[in-house]
Amino acid sequence: MTARRAAVTAVLAAVFAVGGPLATATSAADAQAPVQRVLLISLPAVTWADLASGNAPHLEALLSQSAVADLVTRAAGRRSSPASGYATLGAGGRASAVNPLAGQAFELTEPYGATSARDAFRQRTGHSVNQGLVHLGIDALDQENEAGVYAPTLGAFGDALASAHVGRAVIANADGAQPVIDDDIGEFQRSAVNALMDSNGVVPGGRVGDELLVRDPAAPFGVRLNADAVYAAFRNAWRARSVVLVEGSDLLRADLYGEFATPDQLHDLRLRALRDTDALVGHLLANVDFSRDAVMVVAPSSSRRGSGLTVAALRAPGVSTGLLRSATSGRSGFVYVADIAPTVLNLYGIATPTDMEGRVMQVRSQSTSAAERQTFLVHANVDGVFRDNLVNTANTTLLALVALLGACTALVVIRRGRGAAIVRYGALAVLGFLDATYLASALHFGRNGGDAGFWAFVVVGAAIIAFVCLVVGRGRPLGPIVVALALMVVLHVGDLLTGAHIELNSVFGYSATVGIRTSGEGNLTFAQLTAAALLLGGVLMWRRPSRRTVWLVIGMLSVTLVVMAAPPWGSDFGAALAAAPGFALFAWLALGRRVRAGTVALLGVVLVASGLLVGIIDMLRPTSQQTHIGRFFDRVTRDGFSGFAVVIRRKATENFAAFTSTRLVWLLPIGVALLAYLWWQRSSGVRELLRAEPAIRHALVAFGVTAVLGFALNDSGIAIPALMVAVLECTATFVVVSRLEPPADEPAVVPRDDYVSSAERA
Repeated sequence: MTARRAAVTAVLAAVFAVGGPLATATSAADAQAPVQRVLLISLPAVTWADLASGNAPHLEALLSQSAVADLVTRAAGRRSSPASGYATLGAGGRASAVNPLAGQAFELTEPYGATSARDAFRQRTGHSVNQGLVHLGIDALDQENEAGVYAPTLGAFGDALASAHVGRAVIANADGAQPVIDDDIGEFQRSAVNALMDSNGVVPGGRVGDELLVRDPAAPFGVRLNADAVYAAFRNAWRARSVVLVEGSDLLRADLYGEFATPDQLHDLRLRALRDTDALVGHLLANVDFSRDAVMVVAPSSSRRGSGLTVAALRAPGVSTGLLRSATSGRSGFVYVADIAPTVLNLYGIATPTDMEGRVMQVRSQSTSAAERQTFLVHANVDGVFRDNLVNTANTTLLALVALLGACTALVVIRRGRGAAIVRYGALAVLGFLDATYLASALHFGRNGGDAGFWAFVVVGAAIIAFVCLVVGRGRPLGPIVVALALMVVLHVGDLLTGAHIELNSVFGYSATVGIRTSGEGNLTFAQLTAAALLLGGVLMWRRPSRRTVWLVIGMLSVTLVVMAAPPWGSDFGAALAAAPGFALFAWLALGRRVRAGTVALLGVVLVASGLLVGIIDMLRPTSQQTHIGRFFDRVTRDGFSGFAVVIRRKATENFAAFTSTRLVWLLPIGVALLAYLWWQRSSGVRELLRAEPAIRHALVAFGVTAVLGFALNDSGIAIPALMVAVLECTATFVVVSRLEPPADEPAVVPRDDYVSSAERA
């Protein structure tokens, strides 16, 4: 009863902890009077490393007095682009803008073919506009996003500002004067209008015409911004209660020109563009009254020559310096493009529209200096890019190790145990390889040692972990594999409880540069953790069959589930839905219950109830702290089935895309082939083991349920059961070869026909 009471107490304590608030943080404008004006400075493709070069003194001075973060530029597609970035900013949610018309925004009187932009806009939309800017591709962009998987509301930002009588203006022109031979680079590069246009495709003020440009044979595409014209347009638009976006269009032009320039020339062009933009920013800031105005610096798209994080900063009345975060990111120092619109609206005291995905930025980590913050943000980008470049190699390495282990296991079975010791060590080393890749992220090899240092650490780390498991588990036939599985569970549960630090930028975790997730538990970690927990529970109940063991295992599974699913820790909604029925089934069987039709119905209730519990808890938290789980419940509550269908459609699209997007899929046929071979080879003893040991059967049934649900309910799709099977293969290999040839100082592991479950024995 003591063990049972301890397990229940631990679970209840964890559950109550979920409902508690997160550490306090103030949003960008909490308890402050609304600002008078907001200046949005757009620096396309600029990173914190670019600004650390010392070539932008005005920007550096501004940023040293701002709250800052790395900006995650991921939009609806995997590739960042200026048009998609601006459309995402304007929608407050992930938007797509790959249509050739995405940059076709004009002043009303500009010629468009044989007519004017005003007339062309009226012909296309039926709307007559008397002032400002119009986007001639608005209908094409609407159709593109309606056919997508995120269904954002283009222009939601502009609509919200217009409803609150806040003026809007965009000043930008990244056009070129030379012919373009790249299909991805359109003739018109004025997609900055996407950020502040309303849902009709209109911005009431600003300039995007050729009057902003001046011919310059030394500049990319033969033109550059006319600083005087930009400044004049800004002063005309910089009025009370307004949001003005000024783009450093020379930066975008230089980035686009990288397709045609040599690396050295591109470096010089980008450096000049940054210097010119910085000088322009200095003139703009001279008109800003920081006692009542706000300035936000953003780079809504990364460079065409590589992925990465860009710049985000906010200086506003009452906003302290520090690191920014949002509920979207869940991690200090990272925000998303979708968070920009809610933050600006918050500065005016305007509530975030319900159809926006982004959340208001908050200020955290205020104790560091400006130099320390900048260094942290530069390093975060380096670590993320380094990790992304290793993923394919790491996946291939794991695939090769699992295939080699499977082949060696089959050979040991054929040779009736010869070489078993080596294979036992190999099984532990493969599990150690997975653990070592997470531990490596804490050492930041992108900045210290590079690829060679990373692989040396992982190889040596895997060998050491395997050796430690053998030493610690010595004296018991299955002690080493118990230690290996327990180490995997403790490693990931402990990491999630303490902030998921080794999850970030690990090759089987996630990175902010990819931008799918920046906090909590990743899908591949879910696969490893659930597989290890279930197999560990099965082995423990097999080797130590008692009521105490059953309740300890149930307690372990319960704590693991809560940590994976709870918003403050794992924040993995898919874990609550996929693992809860599997874990509940294992507990049910371990307690000696039988599976009937009512049991299946009960598991369905567990699936639904676990999802509802996590979702409701998150939805009840403050909006600024809600994760994607709470936002999903908000959307379903607001939009009903249509909101639910949008999310399900996105999940299904990404799920099926995983069949062709990851090499990990091949782990599944390799593992299944080995398990089938071991079943077929009677000499392996697998059939006898499953027949004699109910605990192993129960663990495998629960394992299968969790794997199938993990595949069906998570974006990573087939990669989840594939990685789970890899962990199962390592465990099965160790058990089989241990039975064939146990070490000389250990008793043989033989089937016991007299085995009964702990519940039956009780």
